Amino acid sequence: MDLSLNLEGTHVVITGAAGYIGSVTVAAFLTAGANVSALDINPSKLIANLSSDFGTATATRSLSTSAEYLASHPNLYVLPPSDVTSESSLSSAFELARQKFGPVQCCVALASLDLSVLEHHGSLVDMSVEQWRKTSQVNVEGTFLTAREWLRGVKVQVVEGTPERDEKEEWNLSLIIVGSESGWFGERGNADYSAGKSAVQVGLLQSLRGDVVRVHPRARVNAIAPGAVDTAQFRRECEANPEQYWLDAQATTAQKRPIPVEAVAKCILFLASESWSGHIHGQVLNVDGGKMGKLMWTKDEIL
Repeated sequence: MDLSLNLEGTHVVITGAAGYIGSVTVAAFLTAGANVSALDINPSKLIANLSSDFGTATATRSLSTSAEYLASHPNLYVLPPSDVTSESSLSSAFELARQKFGPVQCCVALASLDLSVLEHHGSLVDMSVEQWRKTSQVNVEGTFLTAREWLRGVKVQVVEGTPERDEKEEWNLSLIIVGSESGWFGERGNADYSAGKSAVQVGLLQSLRGDVVRVHPRARVNAIAPGAVDTAQFRRECEANPEQYWLDAQATTAQKRPIPVEAVAKCILFLASESWSGHIHGQVLNVDGGKMGKLMWTKDEIL
């Protein structure tokens, strides 16, 4: 029984690659031997993360410059600044990736505006329509455009395929949508975020389940829904509000702790690997430590 991931040489495009989860996911795919095209609106941040001690197994302290890091990782291609909400920008980025490493087999749709950057509100009554539209544009429309670009590429592979085609290019055809626990349980005061995550991890995912296999019989689409992730930003937020750690990562979470970033990345690689998850399709993998709902009231609100 072959228990390897068999991701060596697989071409993976990762959107939102420069964020906390994105950077660790890039590093994980590089370690697995994949060819990674990293897409972000601020790509310089990715190299800064990877070439420093970012808490990943592949971070190398001795490499102090971007050039040195890139030279030591020929299987990494950092794309020019790319905007997932722009059809032309996204199309150009995928074409550059294809020219570099060949057809895109796997895509991780990670780019989104998350709760660390969105304005928080006590109630929906305080949210502007501008914030709602911006969040939806990035988190929903951007994910749709990313999924469409990946699937169009898969379709081209079918049309242009020949009997002599390397079968490896039709291996690990996988789209992984990164959702959130908020897509299940809501987010009081940030309905823009939770509604967007519900849209992609439920509506979009279930629509694609029967779609992608009609384009290519081996194509798969799945999603992950992380709980509170143990990033540097989450730690800073908990320092500012000590009760947040208990509310987000303990009160309704069986394992009583936030999710390590590396655990999220490993689950993404699992879903990318046809060897390991080839018969998992149209599913949401909850990476949340056994989370079940959110508290409706704090003690201060009741007393």
